[in-house]
Amino acid sequence: MFRSLFVRLMSAYFVIILSALLIMGVLMSSFFQQYLMETRTRELIREGRALCGYIELYQVGLIDHRTLNYQYQVIDRFLSTTIWVTDMHGYILDSYNSSELDDVNWKNQKVTVDEFVQVLKGNTITRVGSFGEAFPVPVLTVGLPLEIDDKIQGTIFLHSPVRGMNRALWDTYDSLLRATILSSILSMILLYFISRHFSRPLTEMNTISREIATGNFKRRVHVRSNDEVGQLATNFNVMADSLEKVDLMRRSFVANVSHELRSPLTSMRGYIQGVVDKTISPEDQDKYLKIALEETERMNRLINELLDLSRIESGEFSMDIRVMDINETIRRVLIAREDRINARGMDVNVDFEKDVCLVDGDPDRLQQVVINLLDNAIKFNREGGVITLKTWLHKEKVYVKVADQGSGIPKAEAVHIWEPFYQVDKSRSKKKGGTGLGLSIVKKIIEEHGQDIWLNSEEGKGSEFIFSLKEAKKQ
Repeated sequence: MFRSLFVRLMSAYFVIILSALLIMGVLMSSFFQQYLMETRTRELIREGRALCGYIELYQVGLIDHRTLNYQYQVIDRFLSTTIWVTDMHGYILDSYNSSELDDVNWKNQKVTVDEFVQVLKGNTITRVGSFGEAFPVPVLTVGLPLEIDDKIQGTIFLHSPVRGMNRALWDTYDSLLRATILSSILSMILLYFISRHFSRPLTEMNTISREIATGNFKRRVHVRSNDEVGQLATNFNVMADSLEKVDLMRRSFVANVSHELRSPLTSMRGYIQGVVDKTISPEDQDKYLKIALEETERMNRLINELLDLSRIESGEFSMDIRVMDINETIRRVLIAREDRINARGMDVNVDFEKDVCLVDGDPDRLQQVVINLLDNAIKFNREGGVITLKTWLHKEKVYVKVADQGSGIPKAEAVHIWEPFYQVDKSRSKKKGGTGLGLSIVKKIIEEHGQDIWLNSEEGKGSEFIFSLKEAKKQ
């Protein structure tokens, strides 16, 4: 039951709120109890002091006992109080019994508790209890000295039952209980929606993640907020989009590689079979064997790219950094592709800021970068177009540009060209022998050098790739 995140959130929140309500109830109960006790004590002391004045008036004959007894009744009516008036020896000279406390005749009885002695010394005392077993129930007792003509002539004790205050407390407890129940119900309703708010996208992500694990990349999480859970849902959807794109590229790549391998194998098999079966004339055998050799080179190039990609993904892509001349590397690659360039009637514009441009780099890897970029420029340049090769220095860095005058790359496609297996024009790439691996390998090599590579392209005007290298310190 408690394995569900929704149930656990509901339970945790409810326990926290209920604990807070209980703690608050206990604290408020203690506060109200202390407050009522202090309030009743202050009232008893105030009435006791007022009563001293009436007793003094009674003793000098200014009021009669009936008037004094009326004052007793007033105090009892509001405070439910039993009143004792004693002499200096502790004998009760006058008393008034509370209707809620007792019906004992206290007159002429003697007070023997220790509190009597303290009051005779001029102290005002407060006690809670049965006052020396005088009362069957707990009472709040206030004792004051009876002062007449500024002399202590006896004591006044006022006893108020605690149960009267307890009734007020129980009324308070009842109100607190009702408020707690109502708050709990409202909290449960609120907690239900809060818990659903947090658990629903997580549950949805859990369900969709299992579908993604089985190969279904279509579903997405509904984003309902901008908080951390909403951001997690957004990032989850971004991850799902990326996985879907990778899966599509993987499927496309497998299809492309299968085609690229099947085509040359089929051609080679046909040509070799023709030579073996002597269906190809002896004078044509060299021609078709040369075609078969070209197909093997094409297959070898594809396999090498696959091996490079495998080493990149496994982290086994080692670098041999040394001082090298990047201009010389460009010259060698350009000379090796001179026939292909001339065959398409292209011109080459070489612009080197310096004849010798020394950089820190891996010669073999950087040669691979230049080969890939120049091959792309040749493949995708227009017939008779210009290929530009340029190097220059700026702030301790060397920049290399390879540009063509082809059809360019759309902006929507430009952000994806560095992804493995991605091809801008898949039909054209197949015709030109591309696999979509070259640029991803190029980017990895440049990043392994700690440098950057970027694309500037405009549709209909061509593309230019620029990468940076670290300038070598002069020896």
